[in-house]
Amino acid sequence: MQTDVPETVDLFHFDQPGAIATHLFDGAIIDPGAEKTVDRVLDALGDEIPQAILLTHIHFDHAGATGRLVEKYPEVEVWVHEAGAKHMIDPTRLVDSARKVFGEHFDLMWGEVVPVPEENIRILAGGESDGPWRVEYTPGHAKHHVCYFHQPSRTAFTGDVTGVRIDGGPAFPPTPPPDIDPELWHQSLDTVAAWNPERIAFQHFGQSTDVGEQIEMMHESLDLFAETARRTDAEGMAAWIREWLGEKTGGDQEQIDTYWRAGPFEGMWSGLARYWQLREAAGNS
Repeated sequence: MQTDVPETVDLFHFDQPGAIATHLFDGAIIDPGAEKTVDRVLDALGDEIPQAILLTHIHFDHAGATGRLVEKYPEVEVWVHEAGAKHMIDPTRLVDSARKVFGEHFDLMWGEVVPVPEENIRILAGGESDGPWRVEYTPGHAKHHVCYFHQPSRTAFTGDVTGVRIDGGPAFPPTPPPDIDPELWHQSLDTVAAWNPERIAFQHFGQSTDVGEQIEMMHESLDLFAETARRTDAEGMAAWIREWLGEKTGGDQEQIDTYWRAGPFEGMWSGLARYWQLREAAGNS
């Protein structure tokens, strides 16, 4: 039954709660998660047949289940930014690249990435409006990232733009390579704020209604994480994040561990390091 509040479905990645979610709302699945947890999505849908799968971006923890769901629902429309669409239609290059990073752990982490037929794809550029939905281009985390605004409920579905935030704790940016760009990310946060949403729904993890506070936290933590990455390495960054979260959460180890499952700290340095390398190569300090 449709309500004014999206349903947050915990995907229990690696059978652990509270780190990765999908959202069901108004006939849509927003970011269905990895293929290995697709049964959680199907269980939540029950007899409901979704009309659309709305992808904020194509990273496997957000979009990996899409092809498998299209097999189940062959009429469903998949919304995706134009820069990511080709990788949904033919994920070969994307998967090959990821396997170089994750190696033998790829299948365990994400499952099988099934291609999406081209006829199911709706290509987005940002600026679209369709019924209750608005779309805006929101790069910074990924160059193919969009956010969705459901106008009647004043809910923004923000993917990774509004960060990782567990149980009302601090919000921080997930920063894997290759597309991290803090300047663009700040602009994307402003784009979300301009919608003046009453609620944001995000994959890591859940929903929040203190929207202005979360966006402001993200502006601050984005700059803080970027500067920290500039003066350390991957190991140092991971240790610093643990310390930072310890201070912010009052040392709540269970909450810190859930943050790690949502975005492993060891992976936060490389995307920002690449950003600084590109700036230096371009002659920018």
